[in-house]
Amino acid sequence: MDRDDFAMIAEGLDRILTDAPLDAIDKAGGLGTEADALWQTLEESGYTLLCASEGHGGSGAALADILPLAALAARHAAAAPLADTILATGLLSAAGQQPPALRIGLIDPLAPDAPIAHASQSNAVLSLEDGRLRLMRIESGDIRSVHQTEDGAGKLLRQPADVLVDCAAPEWLIPDAFRALAALIRASQMAGAMEAVLGLSLDYTRDREQFGRPLAKFQAIQHHLSDIACETAAAMAAVEMAGDALCADAKVGPRVIDEIAIAKTRCGEAASRVAAAAHQAHGAMGFTREYALGRYTRRLWQWQDEFGSETEWAELLGKAVLADNEPRLWPRISQPI
Repeated sequence: MDRDDFAMIAEGLDRILTDAPLDAIDKAGGLGTEADALWQTLEESGYTLLCASEGHGGSGAALADILPLAALAARHAAAAPLADTILATGLLSAAGQQPPALRIGLIDPLAPDAPIAHASQSNAVLSLEDGRLRLMRIESGDIRSVHQTEDGAGKLLRQPADVLVDCAAPEWLIPDAFRALAALIRASQMAGAMEAVLGLSLDYTRDREQFGRPLAKFQAIQHHLSDIACETAAAMAAVEMAGDALCADAKVGPRVIDEIAIAKTRCGEAASRVAAAAHQAHGAMGFTREYALGRYTRRLWQWQDEFGSETEWAELLGKAVLADNEPRLWPRISQPI
């Protein structure tokens, strides 16, 4: 897939999400007829099979191509399991299986008891255990929602009995690689949400006046805006570098996991700072349900922890460096793949 093709795909997704009633879908928790209609449009447009092979009806895109679309969906605060489903269908296709037309959540193979993002919005969940990919259909009674989480995150009450696919995973797809791919998607989503927060903060502080001049003219507010812009740029750069590494090694080798560890750590750190600075710049307005900021910051706080917090990924990277015969961080992470 060349750049022009992918730009067209991204523009198409942007149009679909711009036209969709995302605010209403978000307030309904990503459920209901409007959410179903959006998902049907995404399916019919081929987005859910982006990384599946052409033989399975997909576009044959690389797994790294999920990242820009994940960021785009996050910029729109779309309450739908799009990025997780694209990864799931891509992995099933790589295992030689025809991906079914379902909304799919992902079970963290290194923390199977952790809440599953989009659980109540999904028809199925994908797990990796003992070298096998298992796609299991879930019903509403199988899920217990987790209080104060976004996008219908929930825990499985019991092991789903309806196993739709049970197959050997590709040899390279070990639990560390599965989790790293999912973590990179979360990092990309965080970067996309931070871009949206930056735009909201700039617009609000330019339009809102206090003591006869726009908020953006006050030095204290300018410091907050500067912090948001710097952290967002750093997060985007970290995701881009990890994406480049994944392009160079699609089988998620140790160097790719290093880059993903950096991206998830950096985005997690940036998310805390961006959310805090944005709420400071908005004042009480940022906490109201009527205003969009909370839709982004609540997701930022949640995505920080999904598929490994920044602390977990920083420790993983540190242990990998210390395990070298000559432990040196910079030479390890700056070496071309």
